[in-house]
Amino acid sequence: MFPEKFERKILSNREIKELENRIHRDAYLAKRFAAKEAIYKAFSFMDQNNLTWQEVEILNQGKSGAPTVSLRGTCLKKFKEKLGCDFEGNIHLSLTDEYPYVMAYVIIEKVVKSKSELLKNQEKS
Repeated sequence: MFPEKFERKILSNREIKELENRIHRDAYLAKRFAAKEAIYKAFSFMDQNNLTWQEVEILNQGKSGAPTVSLRGTCLKKFKEKLGCDFEGNIHLSLTDEYPYVMAYVIIEKVVKSKSELLKNQEKS
């Protein structure tokens, strides 16, 4: 069992709410920790100063339970800066566990924005 202090350090408020409804709380927390660690390692291309664990949020999507990644605050800002104005980023995440192990696999995809998005950016400049 992880201490509550560790939960508050690693999880966002919405992740904590999701955790409250889980039977296997330790597996949930361990997977979130592994995922955030993997995401930050995949971000090795950017400056990671001043990033916090709560700036990466992993929630489960609908009935499929697929994990979705949301970035917030400084993490989102740095990610967008690193991508540049002509690109969008996608973070693909796969989580698995088989007691006592958990694994997180992350792929960061850099995608050229659509022509309409590029034109909007040019008009703003």
